[in-house]
Amino acid sequence: MTVEKWINLSLGQRGLKMYKPLVMSNEEYHGKTKYESSSTVRKALVNPKKYLHDKTAETVPTKAMEEGTAVHTYFLENNLFKNRYCFKPKAFNGRTKEGKQWMEEHGHLNVLASEWEENLIHMNHSFLSSPAKMIYDLDGLTELSYFSEDLGGIRAKCRPDWISSDSGIVVDLKTTQDASPKGFQKSIANFGYHIQAAFYLRTLQSLGLDSYDFIFIAIEKTAPFCVGVYRASTEMLEEGNKKVDEAINKILWCKENDSYPDYTPNEIETISLPPWMTKKSEEQPSQEEIELY
Repeated sequence: MTVEKWINLSLGQRGLKMYKPLVMSNEEYHGKTKYESSSTVRKALVNPKKYLHDKTAETVPTKAMEEGTAVHTYFLENNLFKNRYCFKPKAFNGRTKEGKQWMEEHGHLNVLASEWEENLIHMNHSFLSSPAKMIYDLDGLTELSYFSEDLGGIRAKCRPDWISSDSGIVVDLKTTQDASPKGFQKSIANFGYHIQAAFYLRTLQSLGLDSYDFIFIAIEKTAPFCVGVYRASTEMLEEGNKKVDEAINKILWCKENDSYPDYTPNEIETISLPPWMTKKSEEQPSQEEIELY
């Protein structure tokens, strides 16, 4: 069944005239910069100057971003994976005749390191052995694009990794260093995933969709590729919504005043050491947190 038929059938079965999501490439979606995404909203909270820059600058993906996109494609759009990616042969040498020929034949694809072929097989085994397999068992679809013309005064967009046919459940796939409950809690706080969850649900709700549940599937990047599946709590979404409101107000103020402040726009501020360096605590910072500092 095509994406379009699935959408029409889903709406028709419920007898509803609802917002119809758009089918487009990831590049087309990101090209619609007039709409705020969960990423731009989070950037506006941290630094409006960076928010403005990143809205117009061309994004250069990091190695981690490229690997994350590959994992997403493998699990969520597997039919497209072979058309977009290939694995570099073991003991590959681009200077040899064979190596140059291989590059000519595969140069149009995104090349992943040879070990990723085995990594994805093991990731898939962990994935299918966990509650994450729900996205294969339930009726839903991946990578649809939603656009709202009014979310508290801003235009908003979201592109759920997976959404159930009744639009009630939204699933987001994350690769992470630590998928344990305590470890992933830190990732949520560090990267603002609670803001993303609230923003997605609110954007969908603004379009008349009854989206109420946000689920994270966290997959570790290294063997044995453990998986954690977590539902965003009411408290998490409430805190996320507060931050979304704060971000919307900041974006509207910046646009109205044509001013995008930096970290210390008006005066010199006093800075201290991070709390984990000055407090005796049983919880030690993760390497991920240390790198953030």
